[in-house]
Amino acid sequence: MRKILSSILAVAMIISMCACNGDTASGSSGNTSGSGENSTPSEQNKKPLSNPVAVDENGEVDMKVALSYETDFDALLKDLESREPDGSKPVSKNTNPETLALFNYLKENYGKNIFAGQQYFQDGQYEQIVYYMETGDLPAIIGFDMIFSHGDQGINDQHIDDAIKWHTQQNGIVSFCWHWKVPVDIDNEDVKGIAFYSDEITNFSLKNAVTPGTKEYEVVIKDIDTIALKLQKLEAAGVPVLWRPLHEASGAWFWWGVKDTETFMDQSYQKLWYMVFDRLENYHKLTNLIWVWNGQSKKAEVNPNTYDLGGMDIYPDKEDHSEQSAKYSTLNNLMPDDKMACISECGYIPDPDKIFAADSKVKWLYFMPWNGEFVCNATPTGAIITSLDGSPSINTKRMSAEFLKGVYSHDKVITLSELPVFEGTDKIMPEYLYLWELNNPKKIPENSKLKDYKKE
Repeated sequence: MRKILSSILAVAMIISMCACNGDTASGSSGNTSGSGENSTPSEQNKKPLSNPVAVDENGEVDMKVALSYETDFDALLKDLESREPDGSKPVSKNTNPETLALFNYLKENYGKNIFAGQQYFQDGQYEQIVYYMETGDLPAIIGFDMIFSHGDQGINDQHIDDAIKWHTQQNGIVSFCWHWKVPVDIDNEDVKGIAFYSDEITNFSLKNAVTPGTKEYEVVIKDIDTIALKLQKLEAAGVPVLWRPLHEASGAWFWWGVKDTETFMDQSYQKLWYMVFDRLENYHKLTNLIWVWNGQSKKAEVNPNTYDLGGMDIYPDKEDHSEQSAKYSTLNNLMPDDKMACISECGYIPDPDKIFAADSKVKWLYFMPWNGEFVCNATPTGAIITSLDGSPSINTKRMSAEFLKGVYSHDKVITLSELPVFEGTDKIMPEYLYLWELNNPKKIPENSKLKDYKKE
């Protein structure tokens, strides 16, 4: 779905290489595997973190090194097709113990429970305040975005830093998508700016982006490796990531989407997906990724050995809290039976009573409402409306307070307070929520389920 994202002034920042162990990234073909299988935690503890991304003296991707590795699509596909998909374990051969533990926990709950999620965007975390005011709890999963982590407009690590806090300080689960911005005109230096919407891009070829030797290809390689640096920062902090790149590929609204017959016949989207997978899995050997494919259509189908979850983004034209059985059927028919399905974005939270009804065949791992007006009252421009004390209110055009309370108290819905304690995490009240409580003591919910969270 096309979403108008609120504008944020990005502060130009360049991160230094994160503290990862391992050899310098190198390789020559697309089917190089990791140094070990998903066997036991004791064996995996012996494995190093991923291969550091080669950077120059300014901390930027060393393009000479980066371009020395190319994905061998034929070799990669031959390797992928030689193995039967196995949804009982992650597709990554590099998975570290923390990520494997999260994968197994998700797998254990799939079909039995559903995780509450929320997409994050604005600093104020207004959606979380609404959840807390109305239910006394927070979502189990927060969705972050790599949108400001690359490109010629500078680098801003706020989403990365907030994701690290969410996992290590609040014991929450982290998801990341990537609104991938590329040059508006690859050939004209006088035309400034980057974008991800197709109708804002005048000259950037998806076919060229997967073709070595082109300008587009060099942009794509630099961006993938820049994102690898960000993922390694999360990895070094012990954060597993539900990783959802190249989302909503079934449509033409993003530059990577399967927009026409030529794109499909060239398999350009598929090649880009395989390039992202190959560089992060086989070249950089990231250890903290659980892959989410969000292609949503047969024309965007990729090999199931490159993803763990299938995602469907669902935005009904009118209020709809159904179990979304038709969307589930569409997605489920695109994947092997043992792959998990999730509502990776939504405009309306599905009713858990309908999902878990006796005659329901739907199994969603989690639901993820988009930010802003999908939860909070907002202006037509997307700005959140707050009261004099800075408190947002629930957008009753999307759901009633009674409905939300019912969802978050449902015995089949897993929220933040119900998660097990993950390795290397703490339970500290989020700073934004702690400050809100200080300013709004009369609004603190009596049924707060975060009473055991420390306030520091």
